[in-house]
Amino acid sequence: MPLMEVDTSQALKRENATILPELASREDESYLDFVESLRSFVLDGMQFDQQLATRTAHLEDTSEPPAERLEKVREIARDMPVARVRDRLMRSQQEMKWRRIVSSLDARRDIHLDRLKSAEGRGPARLELDPGFEPPEYANVHFHLQPDGYHKDPLAGFRYHYGTKVFFVGDNDKDQLHASLVNNHLPSPADGRVERILDLACSVGQSTTALKQRFPQADVTGIDHSEPMLRCAHHRAVELGIDVCFSQRLVENTGYDDNSFDMVFSFILFHEIPTRIIRETLAEVSRVLRPGGMFAVYDFMMASGMTPAQLYHRHFDSRHNGEAYGDDFCYTDFNGLLEEFGFVEAAPGKHLGTTQVWYATLPG
Repeated sequence: MPLMEVDTSQALKRENATILPELASREDESYLDFVESLRSFVLDGMQFDQQLATRTAHLEDTSEPPAERLEKVREIARDMPVARVRDRLMRSQQEMKWRRIVSSLDARRDIHLDRLKSAEGRGPARLELDPGFEPPEYANVHFHLQPDGYHKDPLAGFRYHYGTKVFFVGDNDKDQLHASLVNNHLPSPADGRVERILDLACSVGQSTTALKQRFPQADVTGIDHSEPMLRCAHHRAVELGIDVCFSQRLVENTGYDDNSFDMVFSFILFHEIPTRIIRETLAEVSRVLRPGGMFAVYDFMMASGMTPAQLYHRHFDSRHNGEAYGDDFCYTDFNGLLEEFGFVEAAPGKHLGTTQVWYATLPG
């Protein structure tokens, strides 16, 4: 084909892979850029972690239970004025972010709703919604302080997408975080067979589309309890021209056949569900994953492996940042739970920043 006749539309769409919802004004964009910078300053510029690490160095190498270490860390932090400033700013920047995102998207609510509606029935992506579906009671939480949570407002998916853009302070503006996890850190099953992939709690589908791009031959499905999230995910995949399926299902009761997936992927799910649902979800993954398949989990670190500063931050998030179930996950023995439900290590896990990685499989 002559150069001038090349269709670049798909290439341009993939270059702008984030498909962020448009805000109502440049002023809103600038305001949220400021909030993003404020978040970056709170996380790094205040050097709180370095100061706390110096004062808690004697707690680094200890056999004390994490809960006991945490109480000692909190006692030390109470004498540090910078800790109170840091905590106030951490909460305030979240509140500032959500107020502006909600008001800006609401100013164009009809336009955003029309875009979601216009994506219905369009391919190549597919959307499966259950008219009788009832979100589980445990999901009635304002995770990360997001107003109305993940499923109560039709624009919850758009809110979440822009909110996480600010949350990741530039590290995921074009889905580069999800792409890196999938392309650079995710091993294939030992036998190399990847025909069906399940993305648990897919939210707006950033991992789902990344998985399809990594494994173009595979049938990739993302599931979530939230209809607004799934509608946003579908809209985004339609705009990208990526053939994936989004389906409204529970992670603990997917309804899929036994041994029907070669890979199950989970990104920051388990710290947002209570212990009972963690166990039920692991049982469900054990059922739908085929022997020899890959189960990849990216989530918070276990408290037993956290530094004093990380223990402090996790405690703050669980009490003041909408992480109602964070402690349920971080203070459990996730390795032991994987073993309990029949999983064995498929590849060495590791720490990626503050994220811990597990690669597990079921014996053949």
